[in-house]
Amino acid sequence: MFKFIATSLSIALFLIALVHFGTHLGWIPIPSFLYQTLIFITFTTAVIFAYLYRMAKPDFFVPMYLLTMGVKLVAYSSYAYFMIRSDRGGAVTNVAFFLLCYAIFTAMEIAFLHRKISSETTP
Repeated sequence: MFKFIATSLSIALFLIALVHFGTHLGWIPIPSFLYQTLIFITFTTAVIFAYLYRMAKPDFFVPMYLLTMGVKLVAYSSYAYFMIRSDRGGAVTNVAFFLLCYAIFTAMEIAFLHRKISSETTP
C-alpha cells in the first residue's frame, strides 16, 4: 500500500514538473485546473485502490472492480463537465490533461492490483 501511495505522489509531482517544463518551452499552456485535476484523480484512485486492495472476499473482486469503474466514470464525467463549463477557453487543455492523468493513474492502479492478485494465486 505504501508503494502505491509513493508511486502516486511521484507521478503527480512528475506531471506537475512536466507541465511546467512544457509551458516554459512554450509547447503547452498551463491547464487552469492543473492542481485540482491532480488532487482529484490521485485521491480517487488511492481510495478505490485501498478499497479493492483490502477486499476480504476475492470472489467479489471483479464485480466490485467493475462497480468502481462505473462510479469513476460518472464522477470523472461530472468533473470534466464542470471543467468545461467553468473555463470554456481552456477546455481543450484541461480535458487533454485530465485524460492523460486518467490514463496514467488507471494504468498504475491496474498494474498494482494485478501484482496483488497474481501473487495471491501463485502457490
